[in-house]
Amino acid sequence: MQYVSIKKEVNQENGNEVFLVPALNLKNSKGATKQKIAHPLGDDYLEFETLEGAVRAIELSGFKYILPDGTKQIVSKEKPVETDKTYDELVYDALINQTKDINSSVVAAALTALGELHDIKLLEIFIEKMGEENEAVRTNAINAIVNFGAVSVQKLLTAMKDENWVRRNSAIIAIQRLIDSESVNPEKLFNPLMQITNDKNTIVKTSAILALGKAYKLYKKCK
Repeated sequence: MQYVSIKKEVNQENGNEVFLVPALNLKNSKGATKQKIAHPLGDDYLEFETLEGAVRAIELSGFKYILPDGTKQIVSKEKPVETDKTYDELVYDALINQTKDINSSVVAAALTALGELHDIKLLEIFIEKMGEENEAVRTNAINAIVNFGAVSVQKLLTAMKDENWVRRNSAIIAIQRLIDSESVNPEKLFNPLMQITNDKNTIVKTSAILALGKAYKLYKKCK
């Protein structure tokens, strides 16, 4: 059984007490850090304002924790709690609840786990989370959406009209990836993409222009 030690330190900038958890950096194909996961062999750290947050991150990663005072987590063999819920309901509830955590690494991990379930009923959660500021959270939400293929297109087109420019941009990025996989009808994308090329946000406009080009290229290929 592996343990992850929690260190208590003082933030030198504001003097507040913080809790540090060893973490591994998960990188994307370009070598940039996508997210951090608590791990006993980690060469980096996750920083938390509360001890409870540090403990949750470790438990979500599947390890046991050692508190700053050296106390190890007690592993007790408890009888299963009787419940009317099925394992499906229990697992879904547990993972969905973690998407509401205050720590972005915890949320990102929960989205990855939910994405593995390939359940279309979870699509709304991914659409919501792709509007978050944290890159790892957005990326994991987009990955889950893209795995649904063409059935996610209508929700993405609706998200392209959202007030949140981050969500609009994420929707376009997801559509770009669907176009790249040739799993969508490009003709259905022309009008929405042409409209959003006039978006007030430069980043969204840039993404829309690139997506429109990809859609037209696929259209020409399929003719």
